[in-house]
Amino acid sequence: MAGTPPPPAPPDAVRGPRTVDRVVQFSDGVFTVALTLLVVDLAVPDLAPGFSEADLRRALEAQFPNVEAFLLTFWVVAAYWLTHHRHFVLIHRYDGRLLLLNLVFLMTIVFIPWPTAVLGHYGSYVTSWVVYASAMAAIGLAATALWWYGSGDHGLADGVTPRLRRYYAVRAFIQPAMFLLSIPVAAVSLIVAEFCWIPMFVALVVVNRLYGRHATDAQD
Repeated sequence: MAGTPPPPAPPDAVRGPRTVDRVVQFSDGVFTVALTLLVVDLAVPDLAPGFSEADLRRALEAQFPNVEAFLLTFWVVAAYWLTHHRHFVLIHRYDGRLLLLNLVFLMTIVFIPWPTAVLGHYGSYVTSWVVYASAMAAIGLAATALWWYGSGDHGLADGVTPRLRRYYAVRAFIQPAMFLLSIPVAAVSLIVAEFCWIPMFVALVVVNRLYGRHATDAQD
């Protein structure tokens, strides 16, 4: 309810209007490094002297799976950077558990270049997709846990209504749910599984239209 004071912070919670600045800045730096490392696997083709136009074209075409894996991963991770930003607009304080959950979340972000490279090189194998989808799901589950704890009755967040808390939790959980569902789909059709991002973004749009406006209005 608007105007209701937040619950008292626990003794180990750090207080003050700028207490989460270092947490946010550190997290932004981790995201920057992880997103930058995604492009490392996009190597320039190494062709023998005297190569032809057809040789270059074939070498570039061989890089398409890596480019596709890069594009999918970049935008999913970028979406979680935006999610992390939205969460810490409301989370103003931290305690030891929140720091630990944030580190677990950042660990999943830092790890993602490796399964992305595996998918780019061995994308025709179901095992590669299982590794990639599991890593992506771990990001979403860690983000959901971070928000659920930070927005709970621990005195760490301000202005979080129950509706807003559920709304952001649902948004964070859509991505891991879709990637986990894509794993059994991959056993039937790997091509269909690789397009799991389409229902994921459709679900986000639907959730935003059905609940997002009312949830953010309730916050105000």
